Amino acid sequence: MKNSFISRPAFYALHFLFWLCYGAILYAALSGWIYSSEQLWGAVISDVLTSSSIAYLNYYVLLPRLYRKGKYSAYILASIGIVVGIVLLRVNLLGMSHRSVTYTYFIRSVPAIGFYLITTVIWFFANMISAQRKEIELRNSQLASELKFLKLQLSPHFLFNTLNNIYSMAYFKEHNTASAIMKLSEMMRHMLYEDQGRFISLNREIVFMENFIELWRLKLDEKPIIVFKHEGVKDRHRIAHLIFLVFLENAFKHGNTMDGRIDIKLEIDAKENLHFYIKNDIIDARKTAEQESGVGLSNVKKRLNLIYPGKHELILDQDATSFEVKLTIDLK
Repeated sequence: MKNSFISRPAFYALHFLFWLCYGAILYAALSGWIYSSEQLWGAVISDVLTSSSIAYLNYYVLLPRLYRKGKYSAYILASIGIVVGIVLLRVNLLGMSHRSVTYTYFIRSVPAIGFYLITTVIWFFANMISAQRKEIELRNSQLASELKFLKLQLSPHFLFNTLNNIYSMAYFKEHNTASAIMKLSEMMRHMLYEDQGRFISLNREIVFMENFIELWRLKLDEKPIIVFKHEGVKDRHRIAHLIFLVFLENAFKHGNTMDGRIDIKLEIDAKENLHFYIKNDIIDARKTAEQESGVGLSNVKKRLNLIYPGKHELILDQDATSFEVKLTIDLK
């Protein structure tokens, strides 16, 4: 009967109102055949007091302290004892209301047994819901921890690769080094400060991708053809943070960046489905791009399964000259 959604005073007020309404219903029901005002009030008050007593004793004492701890025999004996005791108390307080002793005990025991059964059912349902809620919270906590772990694997992987690229540029005293450092600073700001939740603006993610591409352009002596198009993106669209980074890294790291081509397209259709496509030429097809990428694609697959379960499709396709990624995500 505890409720975490309302305040304690409101909780007590609701209980008081319930028993007040129950007493009013009893008064209206019994006034038709109990004409003595004193007997009528005695029957109503005794019924409310005994019914509420067995309800709260069962819910807050017997069930949690005996049944929950596996003391089933003690729970059954205690329940029988309380019900019998309350019935005898009511009969002694109110006396015999009918010539039939059996019928008198029957009508005095109905409210006690009724509220005993009702509170038992409520307690089991409340505990079942509480257990399910805890299981969901635990599952969400585990998912959040796993996502965080995957992100921790992802960010250093990207950072180390980029720092190696900038080191090479600085070692050979290339004039683009300062610009590369500035681009990296902007990207790190996006990686560190934009990730306040699981999802971020898709427009911001596109800006990050553009910075990533420009950073590689600065690093490469040979200039491959790089085409990046995006269509249908609105301010309301949000996406999992850095979900495309691994695909970009693989395209530039394992692709043919000397005289090849990299095509990237991101589109939102009328049904709010995101379509991400990236294709790059490859130099050596003896190993698949998935094998070459190591932990990268494995991580992004896990992230997609955790964040978009049943709402995404990832297709990886490789032939002798190219590697393609086709990703569809339902953003609804």
